[in-house]
Amino acid sequence: MLNILSVSDITAQIKSKLEKDIPDAMIRAEISECKFHSSGHIYLTLKDPGAVLPAVIWRTTAQQLTTKPTVGMEVIVYGRLSVFAPHGKYQFIIQSLQDAGRGELYIKYEVLKAKLIEDGLCALERKKAIPKYPLHIGLVTSETGAALQDMLRVFAQDAPHVRLSLSSARVQGKGAAQTVIDALEGLKVVRPDVVICARGGGSIEDLWEFNDERLARYIADYPTPLITGIGHETDTTIVDLVSDHRASTPTNAAEMICAPWRDVRTTLNQMDYTLSNTMIRSLDRQKIRLNNMQRYLSSRQISENLQNLKDKILSLMVQISKGINNHIQLKLSRFKGMQGTLFAYSPENVLKKGYTLIRDRNDNLLRSVEKLNSQDLVSIQFHDGTVKATVNEKENKG
Repeated sequence: MLNILSVSDITAQIKSKLEKDIPDAMIRAEISECKFHSSGHIYLTLKDPGAVLPAVIWRTTAQQLTTKPTVGMEVIVYGRLSVFAPHGKYQFIIQSLQDAGRGELYIKYEVLKAKLIEDGLCALERKKAIPKYPLHIGLVTSETGAALQDMLRVFAQDAPHVRLSLSSARVQGKGAAQTVIDALEGLKVVRPDVVICARGGGSIEDLWEFNDERLARYIADYPTPLITGIGHETDTTIVDLVSDHRASTPTNAAEMICAPWRDVRTTLNQMDYTLSNTMIRSLDRQKIRLNNMQRYLSSRQISENLQNLKDKILSLMVQISKGINNHIQLKLSRFKGMQGTLFAYSPENVLKKGYTLIRDRNDNLLRSVEKLNSQDLVSIQFHDGTVKATVNEKENKG
C-alpha cells in the first residue's frame, strides 16, 4: 500500500533528488526579466530559444558582482539548481555572473581556479607567514609603472631603513608571465625576507597574464613569503589565490610591510615626548618652589641660606636633567643595540664573517656530514655569491 505523503514531503523529496543528482553548472543565456528586490536579492529569468529558467542571486553574492545584470544582456552564469518549497518551483541559484562578451576568459579563469583548488594550491595551511619586521624586501613589478612609485613612496615615509631589491618584469601583454617568473627567480640570489609582486589596475585583458597556470604554480612553490598586489581592490587574479597573502593594491602591499615599523616609530616618539614632558614639569616645580622661598625670606642670614639652598636646588636640577638625559640615552642605546643585533645576526652578515651555508642538489641546508656521500653535488653560499662543488672525500668527526 502506498504511503500518503504531504505536499511538503513530496516537495522535500523533489528538492533532495534535484540538488543531489544535478551538479553545479555554467549556463549561457539571455536575461529576459530582472528584478532588484529591496532585500538586496536579484530575481531573474534566463532564456534561450527553447526554454526559460527562473534564477536568483542572493544579496551576499549580488554585493560582489562586477557586472550589473540587465534585461536583454547575454550572460554566462555559474551555480546550482534548487527548489523553493513555499512556491513549489525550482530555480537556479547564481553564484557568479559575467557578461558573455568576456565569457571565454571567465570560463578559463573558473576552470583553472577549480583545478588549482583541487590540487590544494589555495589551501590556507600551505601559505607561509609574512615576517613582522622584515629588513629586506624584494619587489617584482615594472620599473616604469605607477605601482613601483606608489610602493617606494610608502617605504620612504614609513620604513626608510629597509633594503629594497627591484627585479623588473613586464606586467602586461603576451609573455609577461614568463618575465615575472624570471624576475622572481633572480631574487632567489639576494634572498629577501619577503617579496611583493605587484602591478596597477586595468581591464581583465590587461591582468590576464596573472591568470597563467605556470606562473601560479611557480608562485605557489616559491620559497620566500610572497604578497601579491595586482590591480584594484575588486580585481582577483589566479596568482592572488595561490600567493601567501593578497593585498588589495600595490600601495596596500607596501603598507602591510611598513605597518609594524610605523608602530615602532610611534612608540619611540611617544617615549621621547613623555620623557621631555617629565623633565619640563620637574624643572617647573623646582622653579615655583624657589620663587616662593625668595618671596617670603628677606633677611641677610636667610638670604645667605637661601643662596645655599638655591645652589643646591640648581645642582639638583642639573642632576635631574642629567638623569633624564641618561635615561633617554639608555633607551636609545638599547633600541640601537637591538637593531644592531638584528643586523649582526642576519644571514648576510654572518656569512661575511667567514661562515658558509652548504646545500644539497635539492637546495636543502646540510647540517651534518652524515647526509653527504662521495661525488655528491653541493652548493656553497658565501656572503658575495654561490659556488657549486663535488664531494671528493668525507671524514667524520673523531
